[in-house]
Amino acid sequence: MLPVIDGAPLARCVTGRLREAYPAGAHDVEVMISPAVAGETMTRLLRDVADAVITADPRCRRLVYAVPEGDLGRVAAAESAGYRYVVDVDLPGEQLSLLVHEPGWVTRTDMDLDHVPGS
Repeated sequence: MLPVIDGAPLARCVTGRLREAYPAGAHDVEVMISPAVAGETMTRLLRDVADAVITADPRCRRLVYAVPEGDLGRVAAAESAGYRYVVDVDLPGEQLSLLVHEPGWVTRTDMDLDHVPGS
């Protein structure tokens, strides 16, 4: 288990409950927020956690926030914090929607087709 930021526990996806839910990267982090947190407070918390994790671990490619499938209020709060819906997954005993926040270097598109990444 990684540290808790502002009351939000963090876990590496490759060793946590999401390890078989999607092709998790070694530095992907799951953000867990109490169901008691909602609305603008949740949006601010998700944004603050994303900023803190990406600053602390520049190799982190994805922050993943899993919400119960159909919980549109949590999806909206996460999208307001810069997360985007990716996929619904089935875990033992629960169905979840995964939302991810990715740093700019992951989503940036190189328009130079002759450029080989890392060269």
